[in-house]
Amino acid sequence: MSRLPLPRTPHRLDPIDGARAMDEQLLAMVVGLTSEVTILRARLDAAERLLEASGVLAPGAVDGFEPDAEAEAARERQRRATVDKVFRPLREAALAELASITPSGEAA
Repeated sequence: MSRLPLPRTPHRLDPIDGARAMDEQLLAMVVGLTSEVTILRARLDAAERLLEASGVLAPGAVDGFEPDAEAEAARERQRRATVDKVFRPLREAALAELASITPSGEAA
């Protein structure tokens, strides 16, 4: 059975009548993240099954793994970069909306 490759980037969603730009950004973020999580879970499942089948990993080894301080620090850097990237569109939409309702020259 052959499978079609998944698109590398999500397609733009059709606009929703009455939705604010921030609402559309949030929906696009949720859809994009859901797609990414689904793909990552499938790939992780495949990797774990292949590693267990080849004897490289014992069943449950991934769940029992405890990272050292260096790995924890690397994970934290990656987490922060991911959060910044994911929430950038929402942050930009919120700032644009705030700028449109804040009189110029007035601090927000």
